[in-house]
Amino acid sequence: MARIYKNISTQDTHDLIVKKENVSGDISKITIANHDDTDTNVVQLHLFDGASTTYVIAEASIPPRATLVLDDNLSYDGGKYSLRLTTSSTADTTVIIK
Repeated sequence: MARIYKNISTQDTHDLIVKKENVSGDISKITIANHDDTDTNVVQLHLFDGASTTYVIAEASIPPRATLVLDDNLSYDGGKYSLRLTTSSTADTTVIIK
């Protein structure tokens, strides 16, 4: 069962897992799907310390009707960092974190 499902349709930075919540940073898979028929979505997955430091985990251009699957080296310290996603377009995007 997935821990987090999030639908996104705005060009912005989105908190997926906020630091110090009761959700650990033990992640086995992240799926990011672009459901749009025409727009590509450039996404950047990163860790944010809440102040000024950002560590980019992945950055990819997801074409229309395509899915990015990340399944290697995803765990992090959820007490120190928030997991965030920045999107470049308003393409309908779904993020599933397991």
